[in-house]
Amino acid sequence: MKKKLVAILMIVFVFSFAGTAFAAVTGNPFVDVPANHWSYGAVKKLAAAGIIEGADGRFNGDKTFTRYEIAVMVAKALAKEEKADAEQQALIEKLSAEYRVELQNMGLRLNKVEEKANKVNFYGFLGLRYDYGTGNYFGSAAGIQTEAAHVDTYTTFKIDDNSTVGIENMFQNNLRSTGKIAGSLYDAVNPATSSEYTGGYNQLAYSLFVNTALDKVKFTVGQFAMIPAYGLVESSEDLQGSRVKGVKASYVTGHVTTTLFSGKTLGLYNLSPGKYNMAEIDYALSKVTNVKAAYHNADAANYSELGFDTKLTGDLAFEAAAAKSDLDVAANEGYYAQLKYKQAMFWAVPHSYDLFAGYRKIGTNATLNGGSNSDFNGNYTYDVKGVIVGAHYVPSKMTMLTTWYAVGKTISDNKDKNVFRTQLDFFF
Repeated sequence: MKKKLVAILMIVFVFSFAGTAFAAVTGNPFVDVPANHWSYGAVKKLAAAGIIEGADGRFNGDKTFTRYEIAVMVAKALAKEEKADAEQQALIEKLSAEYRVELQNMGLRLNKVEEKANKVNFYGFLGLRYDYGTGNYFGSAAGIQTEAAHVDTYTTFKIDDNSTVGIENMFQNNLRSTGKIAGSLYDAVNPATSSEYTGGYNQLAYSLFVNTALDKVKFTVGQFAMIPAYGLVESSEDLQGSRVKGVKASYVTGHVTTTLFSGKTLGLYNLSPGKYNMAEIDYALSKVTNVKAAYHNADAANYSELGFDTKLTGDLAFEAAAAKSDLDVAANEGYYAQLKYKQAMFWAVPHSYDLFAGYRKIGTNATLNGGSNSDFNGNYTYDVKGVIVGAHYVPSKMTMLTTWYAVGKTISDNKDKNVFRTQLDFFF
């Protein structure tokens, strides 16, 4: 098993560093911005609105530009920022942050960017959630109501231009349940249902890590949340996921991003702590399509994951992924597909929204810790086959309302497994 993992990691390293000779020189304002960079999409939107022009007075979106040329466009957009709407201002601010060095070298002082570049930054969200489950969704035939409040805070300390220290603290108060809930354990071999709780308890989780860079390689060291590929196998974005502790390294060359992790998982929700290594390759097939693959090596099993996401139209996006473990037991495969219309942008655009619908069939033994989570907290995705429909809506800037309904059956015993959720999040 170890020889197999070492071989895979060697292949990944060779593949990722093959394009080093063609990589851009860090800090060179006259190097071309990669064709798949998000900047082009942002510039195209601002150009369509008449807020941004090319460095030569035109922008046709049919060629690549240098960092300096895009910085010139952004500088012109800053002069028209007062005429921009909320969404356009958010794009200008994001572009200003990306090209801050080039803009400062032009002698521009960017108050908004400078404020965000302070030594200490603090942000997070408060979430209020209500669930109603029927059938066997909570291991009970009766309808079960659960209510919870969730606070997630992030603090970052800037060490220098390349390094920051990050701290994340998560607290959840599971306020109430109308009955006992039998929760399946995230155990790859024996998904028992003996764990019961009735609400009125708290959960805590934290992360402490350092982000830094060495030449073109970015590192994260410490204890942190990690979601490889599409989060189908390992997802630690909430309290029901697993924190990881170790070292993560990422390298970008051309259209390929390679990520390696070595360390261990931390036990939460009955997931035993243990060795965990991961290798991931993301390939930007085009400006609107990405392909991601990941290999996970853990104590009990190895897992493979493959998926892609694409924009079908300007407002319609599609995503799909599949995973499989090498456990010689039932329910060791999983897959999902989701279609999403529009995009709720709580950080910038009041009254924006999106609608989504998906299908998933995910066996308990296909995931490391329950896998993909939904809307910041709560895992209703393992040992299930069925559909989910829902929506996000932004009542006002920095708030978001989430509602979805999942209808399905358990894979293990083919019993009904349904749930309704509504959740309100306040961001700061």
